[in-house]
Amino acid sequence: MNTPKSVIDYEPYVMAITEQVEQHLCGLDELSTIFKQRPLSFNERSATERSLQVIVEAAIGCSKHLLKSKGKPVPSEARANIERTYELLGITNPPIRVMRGAIGMRNAIIHDYLNLDWEVIEDVLKEQKYYQIHQYIQHILHILMSGGRS
Repeated sequence: MNTPKSVIDYEPYVMAITEQVEQHLCGLDELSTIFKQRPLSFNERSATERSLQVIVEAAIGCSKHLLKSKGKPVPSEARANIERTYELLGITNPPIRVMRGAIGMRNAIIHDYLNLDWEVIEDVLKEQKYYQIHQYIQHILHILMSGGRS
């Protein structure tokens, strides 16, 4: 039996995702500070990769929930989920190229880690570009909590 979308309570999901993302943002902030002072150790680089992966996965998960809440098909491909969400909501900030880049970075971390371009990750860390992904997540979570209203 399908539950009508109007009775789905997203609060537990939003609270859990918010907590996870905040923890990883704090960790990335610490790593960013360290990186500005000296090169990162192997474990610090691994922690950076993992935190970036978790934040991008959270963005993908939020997009899936939003599409479901609107009764839209949920693509199996991460990039398609983000793009459909942008189209549905008319999101302009952060620019879609930022989220496409984030998906690409996440795919490299997961699937192509032997060829990972650390200069890209260093730039994301140094410039704290991960906050653009956070901005996207917050926007989607706000819509989920408001019952689907943008």
